[in-house]
Amino acid sequence: MKRKCAAFAIPALFVFVMLGSAWAQSDEEQLMKLETDRAAAVVKGDVATLEKQTSDDYSLINMNGQMSGKAQMVNAFKTGQTKLTSDELSDMKVRVYGNTAVITGKADVKGMLGGKDATGQIMFTRVYVKKGGQWQSVAFQQTRVSNP
Repeated sequence: MKRKCAAFAIPALFVFVMLGSAWAQSDEEQLMKLETDRAAAVVKGDVATLEKQTSDDYSLINMNGQMSGKAQMVNAFKTGQTKLTSDELSDMKVRVYGNTAVITGKADVKGMLGGKDATGQIMFTRVYVKKGGQWQSVAFQQTRVSNP
C-alpha cells in the first residue's frame, strides 16, 4: 500500500511543481493579455472593465500633458469626451518586479481624448500592481510621437 501511495505521490508532486513554475512564468503573458484587453475595452467604451482593471489611486498623464485620476478617466468615457475608434498596440515589453509590473510600448490610436483629436502614434508606460491576487493599473503615461 505504501508503495502505491508513493508511486502516485511522486508524479503528482512533479505535476504540481511544474504547474507552479508555469504559473510563475505566466505573469508576463497575463499582463500582455490584460493590456490588450484594456485597449479593446477602450475602443468599446467598456467602462465596467476599465473600472475593474484600474486602481482607485490611479494617475494618468495623457498625450496632451493633462493629469487626471480614475474618476476623471472613467467620466471622460461615460460622457464621450474620450472616444477611441482604434487602439492598436505594438512593441510591448513587460517587466515584472514582484507585485509590480511595468509595460512599455507603442499604440496607433484614432479618435478623441479629452475632447481633442488623438489620432496618431503614441509611446506609453503603464504600471500595474497586484492587489488581492489581481493586477490593476495604477499609473499610465503616454507621449505623442512627432513626425520628423
